[in-house]
Amino acid sequence: MYKTLILFLLSLFAAGAIVAAAPKIAVDEAILDFGEVREGDLVTHTFILSNAGDETLTITKINPWCGCTTIPSVSKTELAPGETAKLEAVLDTVGLGTTINKSIAVYSNDPETPELILSMQGSMKQIELAPYQISNADLHWLFYLLIDLREAEEYAAGHLMGAINIPYAQLEEWIDRLPRILTILYDRDGSLSDQAAQTLEEAGFYEAKSLFGGYNEWTRRYKDKYVFTSDKNEDQP
Repeated sequence: MYKTLILFLLSLFAAGAIVAAAPKIAVDEAILDFGEVREGDLVTHTFILSNAGDETLTITKINPWCGCTTIPSVSKTELAPGETAKLEAVLDTVGLGTTINKSIAVYSNDPETPELILSMQGSMKQIELAPYQISNADLHWLFYLLIDLREAEEYAAGHLMGAINIPYAQLEEWIDRLPRILTILYDRDGSLSDQAAQTLEEAGFYEAKSLFGGYNEWTRRYKDKYVFTSDKNEDQP
């Protein structure tokens, strides 16, 4: 009888240990106080996540609660017990007011804390610009990329102001070097730029656009407006 009781208690203890085994998400600091910044500054910070449990921790999703925070990148999503991962967060302070408190939700298979909240807090000093000045933040949002897909000879003869020349056949070689911003592509009549825009979209350029009708349609409508031609003695890149 006594032996049976001991075995029963041991089995309960073992079952409890199995139930207790679980991943546990932890972070070095859940709240970042970045102090005072100027409007338009980018606040960057690396949160250190770790697995304080005794089973593999799986990070399933990271969700910023504000469009001002880019979707953070994490160095790894599977953490063995004791392992750590870096979560890189970037906060854009444009238009956030004088007091800032923005959060990032980290979802995982931790049964006790399936949603871990990280916060970036601080204050912003607004800058008065002169009428002839533009902020870095405004320029950042206005930036776009204009790509002329024609051959170098056609580009040199005349192209839209600000366009860089990447012949269509070479576009894929440039994909890893191009910024993922509003990208407008054109060729002679729009046929190649339509294909190029779809190629870039599939590669993650979700704001890639093809100029309808291409260079020919532009010059038909607007003649040489915003067009640089070789007879304007423009230095070629």
